Amino acid sequence: MPEQDEAEDGAHRYVETLLDWAKLLDEPWISIYMSERASEALFMDGLYPLRDQLKRLFDAQGIVEYDVHTVATVVDRLLQLTPSFETFFSIQDVLTENLTLEPDVLRLCIGNGLRSDLARCVVLIAILRTYCPQDAHEHSLILRNVDGRTLRVRAQIYEVEHNRTDLAVLPDHPEYFEGDVLVCDDFCGLVECLDEAAILLRARDDEGVETAIRVALYKSRLANRLTPKWEDVPRHRIGRSFRTLTQAFRPTEQLAIRVLRAIVETLEGASLADTHALRTGPGGGDLQRMRGVDGGMRRDIDHEYHLHYWQCEDGSVEFASVVAHNDFSIPE
Repeated sequence: MPEQDEAEDGAHRYVETLLDWAKLLDEPWISIYMSERASEALFMDGLYPLRDQLKRLFDAQGIVEYDVHTVATVVDRLLQLTPSFETFFSIQDVLTENLTLEPDVLRLCIGNGLRSDLARCVVLIAILRTYCPQDAHEHSLILRNVDGRTLRVRAQIYEVEHNRTDLAVLPDHPEYFEGDVLVCDDFCGLVECLDEAAILLRARDDEGVETAIRVALYKSRLANRLTPKWEDVPRHRIGRSFRTLTQAFRPTEQLAIRVLRAIVETLEGASLADTHALRTGPGGGDLQRMRGVDGGMRRDIDHEYHLHYWQCEDGSVEFASVVAHNDFSIPE
C-alpha cells in the first residue's frame, strides 16, 4: 500500500491496479496464487485488516471516486484464494543466506513481515523456473512499482522444504544458486511476460488457442503504440479442427509465432497482399471454395505454410486450418 504522503497518482494507481486484477479472478485462462503467509505478513506489519488503512489513505489523498469497502473486499477475496502458491506447487519454504536481488524489490516493502515473505517467495519461484520450467516458466510475480520485467536472484541455499519429485539437486552451500523471476505491476505487464507461441503449442483445447490469439493481438497493438483492451477482439471463431490440425505439424516455436502473426493480421485486416480466395484447385481461374454463403480464404504464413479460414457472411472469421503449400483443403 502507498504511504499516506505519497503522490496522489501513486495512490490512484494502487487502487486501479487492485481493481484491474479483480477483473481477472473469474477469467478461465489465468490463475492467481497467494502466499499462504500473506495475511500473517500483512497483520504483522499493521496493514491488515485493510479498511482502516484505506480510509486514512483515501482521506489523506482526497480520493472520493473509489469506495473503501469495495477495494477492501477485493483484497479480502485475493487473500482467500485457494490453493495457496505453496500448496499448488508443492514447495513450502527455503532457508537462504546472502540473498541479492536485482533490482532490489525488497525495498518496496514497508514492513519486515512482507519483506521476509517476499524474499522467500522470490527464491521459491526462481527455483521452480530453473528446475521445473514446465510448471512455472511463464508465471509472473505481481509487484508494485517494479523496474523491468525480469528479477535476477542470487543466494546461498541451505535447505528447501518441498514435496516434489522433479526438483533437481540444488547447489550445495556455500555455492550460489542463480535464477530469475518474471515480474509485472499491472495487467499490461502480465501479458508482456506471456509467451503466446508456447501457449499455442501447449493448448489442449480451443480456450488455449483463443488465449494465444488474444495475447498475440494485445502485444501487436502495444507494438503499434496503441492502447489495447483485452476484451476488444474482432469477431472470430476457432474451427473445430483448427487446434488438432495445427499441432499435427509439430510446429516449431518460430512457426507458431508466424501462425499467430498471420492470425493477427487477418483479424486486423493487415497485409492484405498475402491473402486471396481459397480456390478449388491451384489454377487462378478455379472457383472459390464456399460453405453456403461463407467464402474460403488463404493467407500466406511463409513460403511453405498457409492459413485457411472462412470469411463468414456476418463479417466474422472462422479459423479452419494451417496447411502445407500444395494443400487446398479446408474443414467445413
